[in-house]
Amino acid sequence: MKHVWRKQKPRTPGFIRAYTMETALGDVLEAEFNFHERLVRLAVEIKEEKGRIYAATVRNGTVLQEKDVSSGRAYPVFRKLWPFRDYFSTLPDQDLLASIGGCYDIFPPFVPEPLDREGREGRGSRFPSSTRYDSVFGIVRETRFQRWRRERREARKARGSLWTRFKRRVLGDLQDLSLGFGLAYLIYITYYDYVILGWTLAGLGMAAGLLDFLVRKRSVLFTKVLSFLSLGSYFFYNGYVYF
Repeated sequence: MKHVWRKQKPRTPGFIRAYTMETALGDVLEAEFNFHERLVRLAVEIKEEKGRIYAATVRNGTVLQEKDVSSGRAYPVFRKLWPFRDYFSTLPDQDLLASIGGCYDIFPPFVPEPLDREGREGRGSRFPSSTRYDSVFGIVRETRFQRWRRERREARKARGSLWTRFKRRVLGDLQDLSLGFGLAYLIYITYYDYVILGWTLAGLGMAAGLLDFLVRKRSVLFTKVLSFLSLGSYFFYNGYVYF
């Protein structure tokens, strides 16, 4: 069965062209393109994972964002998109493929140019197919190690710097702890009741976990949640038993 890319109306705002394809196994592939900004969005819906969708945004060979669309959280999608590289390489849009720039090993299919008489005779060939004369013609080819380093560099750039990740994770959790304990202290000096304080701390722990998961779209820091719950249990027990 021959699989063909079909044009469709872009579903993501800001994109001009869109293509979709369904593989023999039922996986749905999608590519969207913004010609003016050279921006490409690749998405794959994997049937074996119950229709889970993964997407990546690329501009001129640089990965800008990788995401698990089903959960709305950032996720490294290389292992999800890479098996479909041959399908994406057959996209009927050369500008789109050029903007991908080889990310996830997606390259336009090689089409040999017709050789003139001099080319057939081995003279006047502009780009030799052999690497033997690369140094003569000034051709610099990317080695596997260089490509591996480039992919790692692009992945680090997509994740952000260490300080950015530190501020996004640690400082946010410290703010939650400070705000939570401050609010619990206000509740205590208002009611002077350990039982109410225990319920407040437990509620704040659950709220902090839901805030991370639903609003910030990141993994829950269970240490923070357990800190609230354990303190809440301690105060509730003492207030219920001794006071």
